[in-house]
Amino acid sequence: MPLPQLALLHGEDDFAIAERVTQIKTEMGDPSTASLNTAEFDGRTVTLPELRSACDTMPFLSERRLIIVRGLLTRLTGKPEDGEEGEEAASGSSQEFTDGLIEYIADLPPTSSLVLIESKALNERSRVLKSAAKAPGAEIRKFDVPQGIELARWITRRAKTVGGEFSQSGAEALAAAVGDEPRLIANEIDKLLAFVNWKRPVERADVEQVTPASGEAIIWDLVDALGARNARLALDKFHTLLAMPSQDQFAIFGMIVRQFRFILQTKEIVDKGGGVAEVMQTLGIKSSFPAEKYVRQARNFTMPQLEQTYHRLLDLDLALKSGGGDDTTAIDTFIAALTA
Repeated sequence: MPLPQLALLHGEDDFAIAERVTQIKTEMGDPSTASLNTAEFDGRTVTLPELRSACDTMPFLSERRLIIVRGLLTRLTGKPEDGEEGEEAASGSSQEFTDGLIEYIADLPPTSSLVLIESKALNERSRVLKSAAKAPGAEIRKFDVPQGIELARWITRRAKTVGGEFSQSGAEALAAAVGDEPRLIANEIDKLLAFVNWKRPVERADVEQVTPASGEAIIWDLVDALGARNARLALDKFHTLLAMPSQDQFAIFGMIVRQFRFILQTKEIVDKGGGVAEVMQTLGIKSSFPAEKYVRQARNFTMPQLEQTYHRLLDLDLALKSGGGDDTTAIDTFIAALTA
């Protein structure tokens, strides 16, 4: 990929953005010369004259200079999450800076590459974003954190780029165990590929052996086992949770109650023809990954089964809080009865 004259990299996948910036730096050629021709600025404090001066300076023993600015557009247009990007969000000196920047990026010197980095997705109404898209040689890329099915696909693609391979079940297992954190997933991919010595695809069993699952991931497996009426697996997952230093039976039971409450709400949505988007909105979750799993788990139960299970959970919760018995045994008995 050739060195872009202008790059605007925005989005919440800071890992992928960092990788792209590393690629751009590599494209500058010899590291010793490239370092002399690279300038990085904090967008919260840089001035337009400073930015123009850096871009207008002729490169030293190189064809290009590289100028990297982080967080400038957030400063100029307001917080991206506020949804108020555009000239209405800027005023005074910020407005003047925005106007000057738009004018300047339309005619960048051919001897410089300007890279603007934002850690949040920019609103499509952003004037700078629209202007950058029209600039010659521009690279405009939005980096969303992969979620749901796409996360497992991302794992498969990532493994191939480093010379390894994941089976579909292996990729899905890693996505479930780690969640939507690309940097952490990338570390686990490297660890798992080293575990199989790059000689075969990483399978689900490898993930279960090498990657420590979070308590939340094991809860998913426990509820899957309950839905499949697999008492042995459900009890095994419960005691796996119980053995984790950070968990106790009250915290675990609280997670089980919460999980079934969400599944019950999801079932109501699905039975009315709703989908993942409605589940995300109703449950107040931002990621499609857990919403997809709630939809899948809701299909393992009928509505009467879910209502009965949830009421039994509430009764057990009351009994546990009142004391007078072995809490672990009570939950074991509940799981066995539910899967009978």
